Amino acid sequence: MTQDSSITQRAGGDLLVEQKGAVLWLTLNRPQRRNALTDDVMYALRDEFLAAARNPALSAIVLTGAGDKAFCAGADLTPGDTPFKPKVDRLQSPMGELFRAVHDCPVPILARVNGVCVAGGLGLFGMCDMAISVDTAKFGMPEVKIGLFPMQIMSVLRDLIPPRMLNEMCMTGQPISAQAAYELGLLNRIVPADQLDATVDALVADLVAVSPIAVRRGKYAMRAVSSMSFPEMMSFTETALIPMIQTEDACEGLAAFNERRPPQWTGK
Repeated sequence: MTQDSSITQRAGGDLLVEQKGAVLWLTLNRPQRRNALTDDVMYALRDEFLAAARNPALSAIVLTGAGDKAFCAGADLTPGDTPFKPKVDRLQSPMGELFRAVHDCPVPILARVNGVCVAGGLGLFGMCDMAISVDTAKFGMPEVKIGLFPMQIMSVLRDLIPPRMLNEMCMTGQPISAQAAYELGLLNRIVPADQLDATVDALVADLVAVSPIAVRRGKYAMRAVSSMSFPEMMSFTETALIPMIQTEDACEGLAAFNERRPPQWTGK
C-alpha cells in the first residue's frame, strides 16, 4: 500500500490507517524493527478495531506489515520501547486489550502476511479470520529462547494448532515454514510475493460482494457457539436465524435471487 493523503498515521506514524471503500487497511509501519509492537501501536490498533466494530460501512479489514521482510515480529524488546514493563496499576496488558478488541470485532479480518510472523505477531495473526501469506514467510513462538513463554499467544492458537505441534512450537521456539502452516490449516492461501496483492484483493472482493450484516451476525454466532454443547448450539442458531430472515439484506437477497440480478446490499 503506497502512502497518500487518504492515509491516517497513528502511534507517531507506526500504524497506517486507510479506508478504501468498504475495506479498512491497517498497516504496521515499523519495517526497521520488523514491525514489532510497542504499547502505543497496540493501543492504536485496539482503538481501530473498537471503532471498526461500530462502523456499519465496513465489509472487511486487512491487517498487514510494511515492507517485504516481516508481518510482525512480536513485542519490541528494545530497551525503552518494550511493552514488558511491570505496571501494578494496569489490570490488563496492552496485548490482552488488543486481542480482546480483535476477538469482539464482527467485521471479517484478513491477515496479509508479507514476511516473518512470530511471537506476538503470531498471536495477532491467529486472531484474524483468514490469512494469505507469501511462501517464504516463517511462523513461530521463540519466547523460550529469551526465558519467556508465549502465554497469551498460546491462548489464541490452542484451537488453531494441533496439540502436539503447538507443544513443539511453544517448547522449542523453532519456527515453521509457510507450507507447514498451510498444511496445519493456519493459512487460506500461500503465494509467491508477486502474487500476494492480487490474491488478497480477490478474497477481499469476495467479502465485499456478500451481505455485510449476514457476515457480521454470522461471525458473532461462530464465536458464540464455540463453547456450547451440540444441543445448545442448535437452540442458539435456531433462535439466531429468525431475526436474520427479517433483515433488509435477506429480503433483498431473496428478491435478487428470484429476479436473477445482483443484490444491492444496505447492511441493514
